[in-house]
Amino acid sequence: MKKKRVMSFGTFDIIHPGHIAFLSAAAKCGNELFVVVSRDTRRKKISGDLPVHTQTERISVLNALKPVTRAIAGSDKDILKAIKRYTPDVIVLGHDQVYGIEMLDKWIARQENPPKIVRLPAFRRGRFSTTRIKKVLCQSST
Repeated sequence: MKKKRVMSFGTFDIIHPGHIAFLSAAAKCGNELFVVVSRDTRRKKISGDLPVHTQTERISVLNALKPVTRAIAGSDKDILKAIKRYTPDVIVLGHDQVYGIEMLDKWIARQENPPKIVRLPAFRRGRFSTTRIKKVLCQSST
């Protein structure tokens, strides 16, 4: 029986319960979960700031999590590179993922057997977000 491969994408900088809920739900969409971790430079380009943890550190943390089969480095230039290499059956996106979606949609439209796209809802968004956690940490250090 062929394994159903799931792929998700993200920075996963400061792992929190929202990330765990997302990864657990993504893993339930198949038999193995591959997580593509954003490069530091891409993160800076998108959000204007560097992650707290390096890409290598973030990959190491993700690889230690039970729902994750394998965390891999994303490409700085081609967001479709990992999809083409690992050929997922399902791509799971977070509620707030917008970067690269237009390119992904165009690529999928050209595929004979495209992966299924699943967009998961936020998990207690007001409580669990990396931005909120960084703000709280900054406030408590002053």
